[in-house]
Amino acid sequence: MTESLKFSGPADILAYIPHTLGQEPEESFVLLTLNGKRLGATLRVDAPAEAAPADYAQTLVTYLCADENATGTILVIYTDETGPDGGRPYRDHVDALSNELALADMPLKDAWIITSNHWRNYLCTDPSCCTEQPLEAITDSNGNAALIYTGSNITGIKEPAPFTGDPDTAEAITSEIPQGWPEDLEGARALWEKILNDPATLTAESARELAGAFQHPTVRDYLLADVITTAPEQFTSVILGVVKGRPDWARVDRAQELAFELMKSTPEGQRAPMLCLIGWLDWLKGKSSFAARYFKLAMEDVTDFRLAALLAELVNRGLVADVARNKATAYTPPARN
Repeated sequence: MTESLKFSGPADILAYIPHTLGQEPEESFVLLTLNGKRLGATLRVDAPAEAAPADYAQTLVTYLCADENATGTILVIYTDETGPDGGRPYRDHVDALSNELALADMPLKDAWIITSNHWRNYLCTDPSCCTEQPLEAITDSNGNAALIYTGSNITGIKEPAPFTGDPDTAEAITSEIPQGWPEDLEGARALWEKILNDPATLTAESARELAGAFQHPTVRDYLLADVITTAPEQFTSVILGVVKGRPDWARVDRAQELAFELMKSTPEGQRAPMLCLIGWLDWLKGKSSFAARYFKLAMEDVTDFRLAALLAELVNRGLVADVARNKATAYTPPARN
């Protein structure tokens, strides 16, 4: 998207970030690699909170090193936090990050901070030359206008539709939860495979059956893993995004859309597995912010839902899926018509 666009200033670059991530980051560190003057990879991770500066910096630089052409880095911090003395937040983390980037031969070229009310240069400490700028300077920038003109838009997270069905549906779904082995497991996997290949075959009856299958922890785990056909057999490897080749991302998109469809006929209290599926697939795509939101929704749907808590740790620790770190296997959004 950036190959045919020229950004002339910080506001243009700051406008680019929500477009490439799909939403406006919150409490985040966003790093963009540079190849000369050209923008390269974009990495978003949660702001460090209690993470040790050195550990946090080393983890981020490890991910950035996947861009072998990087000659420099830009940092953008999205936060409303302030430092202990009311000054710049996360100074120790930024200093550690700057040191690690220099060692990796991709030095920090510039940094900005964006709050709910303004943005300014992070590295400059002279208030006479680096004053606070209004957020409108980003949305009104030439870069933002050019991105919108090319068809880019900031979609944000897709919320599940509210359930409006029969209150007896929960009991009907419960009755569909698999009980026996291995016939029930194989039947659920076969049905999931059939509908993944042809979503038009989804019926009200098969939706209840699949929603019930997702309630069984073991069956659910198999259904999640079955989305990624290029992954090894080990479930842990699949969850961490370790693949043998490029996943069928169109199949991944279909799985997410089917999860939304299933939730249309699944009441609250039974939606957590589908929300975990959507969030996990977003994490594999490199969309950690989206993933975190769905894991949170899952834990709101079922208090302390274990799978959601475990998957949320992947985001909380700033981990990026292996599949998203390799350009040859990473997700590419479908072309617009």
